[in-house]
Amino acid sequence: CNGTLGSLSCDNTADGTCYTASYAVQQDDSVTFTVSARTPANTWVGLGVSDDQRMPNSDVVLGAVDGTNSFIHDRFANSQSEPPIDPSQDIRGASAERVDGVTTITFNRPRNSGDSNDISLDECRFFLFAYGGLANFTAVPPIAEYH
Repeated sequence: CNGTLGSLSCDNTADGTCYTASYAVQQDDSVTFTVSARTPANTWVGLGVSDDQRMPNSDVVLGAVDGTNSFIHDRFANSQSEPPIDPSQDIRGASAERVDGVTTITFNRPRNSGDSNDISLDECRFFLFAYGGLANFTAVPPIAEYH
């Protein structure tokens, strides 16, 4: 919990998926995250922060890119369903790319934004990893369908 760098990954060779997430605490007390997953085209990847290892009441960032369009949103999961977009978008420096079947999102957020929908990173938390589901770019705002 006191580290400034970290990474996690999984590799499911049965279906060819692979997921990696890394973070680095910056000098300005923010944290930069990079999340990558080998997934079918037009699907999203996400990272959640939780107090209890469960999706409800988790701080979530979801992103997707289809080669032309992309989105990365700060969200808050009220329940076990698509997390609504957080009215206070506290992520910055966000980018998304898809190369050779791997979708990667990168974003930065304060360790403690003061937003009630953001879980502080000032103490140990659980990370939730998710990917899959279609990213609907024609909806406004874009929709991350169930995975």
